[in-house]
Amino acid sequence: MGKEQKTGKKAAAEADRAKEQDDYLEEALEETFPASDPIAPGHPQERPAGSPRKKSD
Repeated sequence: MGKEQKTGKKAAAEADRAKEQDDYLEEALEETFPASDPIAPGHPQERPAGSPRKKSD
């Protein structure tokens, strides 16, 4: 496996993590709107490589 492939996988993992964090933030905003309470977003959990993302829907 070349350096470019490893970098690409790392970038994809970071993008997945950012997407998951964004999903938590979006859900927290939806759950508290229109209340004046501050949001409490969850935090992405570290998963072993290759494990699927858990669907909350």
